[in-house]
Amino acid sequence: MMNRTEVAPYESHCVELLLEKLDAYIFTYDIQEDLLRIHRAMGDTTERILEGYLQGLRKIQFGSVHPDFVEPLSLLITGQTTESQEMLIDPSLEPKGRYRWYQVAIKLIRDEAGRVTGTQGIIWDIESSTGQSDQAFARFRSERDSVTGIYNEIGLSKAVNLYIEGQGRDDDSVLLCIMLENFPRLAKEHGKRWGDQLLARICKSVGGLFRDGDVMAHLGEGVFVVFAKDLGRAEVIDAKINAIRHLFRADNMVYGSYGIHPQVGAAYYSEDGKDAGELLVVAMERMKLSIANGKK
Repeated sequence: MMNRTEVAPYESHCVELLLEKLDAYIFTYDIQEDLLRIHRAMGDTTERILEGYLQGLRKIQFGSVHPDFVEPLSLLITGQTTESQEMLIDPSLEPKGRYRWYQVAIKLIRDEAGRVTGTQGIIWDIESSTGQSDQAFARFRSERDSVTGIYNEIGLSKAVNLYIEGQGRDDDSVLLCIMLENFPRLAKEHGKRWGDQLLARICKSVGGLFRDGDVMAHLGEGVFVVFAKDLGRAEVIDAKINAIRHLFRADNMVYGSYGIHPQVGAAYYSEDGKDAGELLVVAMERMKLSIANGKK
């Protein structure tokens, strides 16, 4: 049996083997300087320093990141969203668009005042587990929202139904449909990139009100859906809805000035529906009723 002094070198060796197997890269990104430092975790660990990284990334049409993932990667490494994501990347020294599937995960770097100044993260190869790039990319696009990286309606249905048909069959779960009134108008006035960045921030804030295992989706035009698993008591659900509304109150320092009004509709499993489709129809109807009542 190993003692504690023997365990540390053993664990370090295991981590090294894992990083080598995954063909992992480690990076840090400075937001103010727009500077990325990246190197292989194992093997040739020569560090590359990429100045003006995001500015250049958005200009290069064919290279280190597939065009469909430029904006999601930008939001991730600048800390505007923190959910680990799958992306098509060519991390070679001279990228030529020979993309493979990589998983990207980040951690925020903050200064003494708590402001986010950058990110540090890891990129690892998941091509063998994800499958052929073309097939996996088609599946990704069919199930994920291109801006936030969370599920779209198809992905939501699959994830919710899988849970309901399995371990969640007897749970008291709820599906919440959240419409951000005025968001489409704001996005049109300020431009797509501004709207995408705000959407990613809102996604992170709303998601932070729920548990990691809950299912979240963006259906487009600022309409979010959260399937909260085994939520239980009605007062807990009411507290979640009030927390969502509180995010956009006029006195909220982050979102209060945008004039966004969230409307929420809830559908309860299995009282209101026995699958994702049925629950979504009920939740949207109740959301629309909330909007109508608010205009009277």
